Amino acid sequence: MFFLKILKNVIVMFQTDISPNQIAWGFALGAILGLVPNMFVKLLLFIVIMLFRVNISAAFIGCTLYAIVSYPLDFLFDSIGYAVLNISFLNSFYTWLYNLPIVPFMHFNNTVVMGSFVVGLMLLVPNGIFSKKFLVYYRTHLKDKISKWKIVKILSSSILVTKIINLVK
Repeated sequence: MFFLKILKNVIVMFQTDISPNQIAWGFALGAILGLVPNMFVKLLLFIVIMLFRVNISAAFIGCTLYAIVSYPLDFLFDSIGYAVLNISFLNSFYTWLYNLPIVPFMHFNNTVVMGSFVVGLMLLVPNGIFSKKFLVYYRTHLKDKISKWKIVKILSSSILVTKIINLVK
């Protein structure tokens, strides 16, 4: 029934007047969260998401979508991470960074972690811009049509979803 709660939050997010910027940047930060395989980095990114005023449901959508895509692309992240870690003039910076107290737990010396983090940072702004444009398009052209669907009406009714969730428990 956790799935029903998430689906309800997604529908409410798209149908209400939550700021498109909050949703877009939540999705973009969630995308980085989904790409990076290291749990400590995920924890730090989750704290960043909680600190900024972004939509958490959008962050979970971005995390889920990019987590599905990230594992088949590990070979690409490995190549990018290897290239980034072998930039010779950054060796002293990497050494200094690795000697800091918390950074070794992030495993940025792992090529897949570094590559996925770099790709996530490169996709941050395009994801934010694209998702904002998609949301504005959805709200101007599709919102009224989709709000008439029965499933959307059922899931938007918080009383019914709450009763179903309590019934299953």
